[in-house]
Amino acid sequence: MISLGPLLAPRAQIYAAAAPFPHPYVTQGRMWYDLSQHNALSGSLLLDERATDLATSEAALREWIASLPIDLSCTILGGFSQGGALTLAVGLTLPLAGLLVFSGYLVRPPGVTATSPPVLMIHGTADPVVPFASAQASWQALQTAGVKGAFHALPMAHEINGEAIAIARQFIEKTLPKMNSD
Repeated sequence: MISLGPLLAPRAQIYAAAAPFPHPYVTQGRMWYDLSQHNALSGSLLLDERATDLATSEAALREWIASLPIDLSCTILGGFSQGGALTLAVGLTLPLAGLLVFSGYLVRPPGVTATSPPVLMIHGTADPVVPFASAQASWQALQTAGVKGAFHALPMAHEINGEAIAIARQFIEKTLPKMNSD
Protein backbone atom coordinates (compact mmCIF):
# COMPACT_ATOMS: atom_id res chain seq x y z
CA MET A 1 0.00 0.00 0.00
CA ILE A 2 2.87 2.40 0.66
CA SER A 3 3.51 2.75 -3.07
CA LEU A 4 -0.06 4.03 -3.54
CA GLY A 5 0.49 6.88 -1.09
CA PRO A 6 1.70 9.44 -3.64
CA LEU A 7 -1.24 8.59 -5.92
CA LEU A 8 -3.81 8.85 -3.14
CA ALA A 9 -2.51 11.92 -1.34
CA PRO A 10 0.54 13.46 -3.01
CA ARG A 11 1.06 16.11 -0.33
CA ALA A 12 0.45 13.91 2.70
CA GLN A 13 2.89 12.25 5.00
CA ILE A 14 2.42 8.49 4.58
CA TYR A 15 3.16 5.79 7.15
CA ALA A 16 2.77 2.05 6.57
CA ALA A 17 2.42 -0.61 9.22
CA ALA A 18 3.72 -4.12 8.57
CA ALA A 19 1.54 -7.06 9.51
CA PRO A 20 3.14 -8.95 12.40
CA PHE A 21 2.87 -12.56 11.21
CA PRO A 22 4.64 -14.36 8.34
CA HIS A 23 2.31 -15.55 5.61
CA PRO A 24 2.47 -19.34 5.23
CA TYR A 25 2.04 -19.34 1.43
CA VAL A 26 3.68 -16.13 0.23
CA THR A 27 7.46 -15.83 0.43
CA GLN A 28 8.30 -12.76 2.51
CA GLY A 29 4.54 -12.11 2.77
CA ARG A 30 2.93 -10.90 5.97
CA MET A 31 -0.53 -11.34 7.46
CA TRP A 32 -2.52 -9.76 10.28
CA TYR A 33 -4.19 -13.01 11.33
CA ASP A 34 -4.56 -16.64 10.31
CA LEU A 35 -7.39 -16.93 7.80
CA SER A 36 -8.17 -20.43 9.06
CA GLN A 37 -9.73 -18.69 12.06
CA HIS A 38 -12.77 -17.63 10.06
CA ASN A 39 -15.73 -19.80 9.23
CA ALA A 40 -15.21 -20.36 5.51
CA LEU A 41 -17.97 -22.97 5.27
CA SER A 42 -20.67 -20.48 6.21
CA GLY A 43 -19.19 -17.85 3.90
CA SER A 44 -18.69 -15.57 6.90
CA LEU A 45 -15.46 -13.71 7.39
CA LEU A 46 -16.30 -12.93 11.01
CA LEU A 47 -13.47 -14.34 13.07
CA ASP A 48 -13.80 -16.77 15.90
CA GLU A 49 -13.68 -14.83 19.18
CA ARG A 50 -10.73 -17.00 20.20
CA ALA A 51 -8.65 -15.63 17.30
CA THR A 52 -5.56 -14.62 19.23
CA ASP A 53 -3.76 -13.42 16.09
CA LEU A 54 -6.42 -10.75 15.65
CA ALA A 55 -6.12 -9.51 19.25
CA THR A 56 -2.34 -9.39 18.92
CA SER A 57 -2.56 -7.49 15.64
CA GLU A 58 -5.11 -5.01 16.96
CA ALA A 59 -2.90 -4.25 19.97
CA ALA A 60 0.17 -3.90 17.75
CA LEU A 61 -1.66 -1.56 15.35
CA ARG A 62 -2.98 0.60 18.20
CA GLU A 63 0.52 0.81 19.70
CA TRP A 64 2.04 1.66 16.32
CA ILE A 65 -0.53 4.43 15.69
CA ALA A 66 0.07 5.85 19.17
CA SER A 67 3.82 5.97 18.47
CA LEU A 68 3.44 8.14 15.36
CA PRO A 69 3.94 11.92 15.47
CA ILE A 70 0.45 12.58 14.06
CA ASP A 71 -2.80 14.34 14.89
CA LEU A 72 -5.47 11.64 14.63
CA SER A 73 -8.12 14.18 13.65
CA CYS A 74 -6.08 14.88 10.50
CA THR A 75 -5.32 11.23 9.76
CA ILE A 76 -6.91 8.67 7.47
CA LEU A 77 -6.25 5.04 8.30
CA GLY A 78 -6.47 2.68 5.36
CA GLY A 79 -5.79 -0.86 4.33
CA PHE A 80 -6.30 -3.58 1.75
CA SER A 81 -7.88 -6.99 2.43
CA GLN A 82 -6.78 -8.03 5.93
CA GLY A 83 -5.39 -4.51 6.34
CA GLY A 84 -8.87 -3.20 5.53
CA ALA A 85 -10.34 -5.55 8.12
CA LEU A 86 -7.89 -4.22 10.74
CA THR A 87 -8.65 -0.67 9.65
CA LEU A 88 -12.29 -1.24 10.57
CA ALA A 89 -11.56 -3.20 13.75
CA VAL A 90 -9.24 -0.53 15.17
CA GLY A 91 -10.17 2.66 13.31
CA LEU A 92 -13.84 2.80 14.24
CA THR A 93 -12.85 3.37 17.86
CA LEU A 94 -10.31 6.14 17.20
CA PRO A 95 -10.99 9.86 16.57
CA LEU A 96 -9.58 9.70 13.04
CA ALA A 97 -10.58 11.88 10.07
CA GLY A 98 -11.59 8.83 8.02
CA LEU A 99 -11.13 5.17 7.19
CA LEU A 100 -10.27 3.86 3.72
CA VAL A 101 -10.98 0.17 3.15
CA PHE A 102 -10.03 -1.62 -0.08
CA SER A 103 -11.35 -5.19 -0.43
CA GLY A 104 -11.93 -5.34 3.32
CA TYR A 105 -14.61 -6.55 5.67
CA LEU A 106 -15.69 -6.62 9.28
CA VAL A 107 -14.10 -9.33 11.41
CA ARG A 108 -16.71 -8.77 14.13
CA PRO A 109 -19.74 -6.54 14.64
CA PRO A 110 -18.59 -2.92 14.44
CA GLY A 111 -17.49 -1.15 17.61
CA VAL A 112 -18.95 2.25 16.81
CA THR A 113 -18.63 5.31 19.02
CA ALA A 114 -20.00 8.84 18.78
CA THR A 115 -16.67 9.89 17.23
CA SER A 116 -16.34 7.03 14.73
CA PRO A 117 -14.92 8.41 11.50
CA PRO A 118 -16.55 8.21 8.07
CA VAL A 119 -15.67 5.10 6.06
CA LEU A 120 -15.02 4.64 2.37
CA MET A 121 -15.23 0.99 1.31
CA ILE A 122 -14.25 -0.03 -2.22
CA HIS A 123 -14.71 -3.63 -3.29
CA GLY A 124 -14.52 -5.61 -6.50
CA THR A 125 -17.67 -7.38 -7.66
CA ALA A 126 -15.48 -10.21 -9.02
CA ASP A 127 -13.24 -10.55 -5.94
CA PRO A 128 -12.29 -14.25 -5.63
CA VAL A 129 -10.55 -13.77 -2.24
CA VAL A 130 -13.00 -11.71 -0.19
CA PRO A 131 -16.52 -12.41 -1.47
CA PHE A 132 -18.40 -9.34 -2.59
CA ALA A 133 -21.33 -10.45 -0.41
CA SER A 134 -19.08 -10.18 2.67
CA ALA A 135 -18.22 -6.58 1.80
CA GLN A 136 -21.89 -5.76 1.22
CA ALA A 137 -22.87 -7.34 4.55
CA SER A 138 -20.07 -5.41 6.28
CA TRP A 139 -21.24 -2.13 4.77
CA GLN A 140 -24.82 -2.87 5.79
CA ALA A 141 -23.69 -3.55 9.37
CA LEU A 142 -21.74 -0.28 9.39
CA GLN A 143 -24.75 1.67 8.14
CA THR A 144 -27.03 0.00 10.69
CA ALA A 145 -24.55 1.02 13.40
CA GLY A 146 -24.72 4.64 12.21
CA VAL A 147 -21.38 4.93 10.42
CA LYS A 148 -21.27 7.59 7.71
CA GLY A 149 -19.45 7.21 4.44
CA ALA A 150 -19.78 5.45 1.11
CA PHE A 151 -19.52 2.03 -0.49
CA HIS A 152 -18.33 1.61 -4.08
CA ALA A 153 -18.69 -1.66 -5.98
CA LEU A 154 -16.30 -1.78 -8.93
CA PRO A 155 -15.90 -4.32 -11.75
CA MET A 156 -12.57 -5.70 -10.54
CA ALA A 157 -11.09 -8.64 -8.65
CA HIS A 158 -9.03 -8.55 -5.42
CA GLU A 159 -7.10 -5.47 -6.42
CA ILE A 160 -6.89 -1.69 -6.37
CA ASN A 161 -7.36 -0.32 -9.87
CA GLY A 162 -7.20 3.23 -11.25
CA GLU A 163 -10.89 3.90 -10.65
CA ALA A 164 -10.55 2.83 -7.01
CA ILE A 165 -7.57 5.15 -6.60
CA ALA A 166 -9.52 8.08 -8.09
CA ILE A 167 -12.50 7.46 -5.76
CA ALA A 168 -10.20 7.14 -2.76
CA ARG A 169 -8.35 10.32 -3.67
CA GLN A 170 -11.64 12.24 -3.85
CA PHE A 171 -12.57 10.90 -0.41
CA ILE A 172 -9.20 11.96 0.99
CA GLU A 173 -9.44 15.42 -0.56
CA LYS A 174 -12.97 15.90 0.77
CA THR A 175 -12.06 14.55 4.22
CA LEU A 176 -8.80 16.47 4.55
CA PRO A 177 -9.39 19.72 2.59
CA LYS A 178 -6.60 21.62 4.37
CA MET A 179 -4.09 19.14 3.00
CA ASN A 180 -4.71 20.32 -0.55
CA SER A 181 -4.64 24.08 -0.03
CA ASP A 182 -1.50 26.19 -0.28
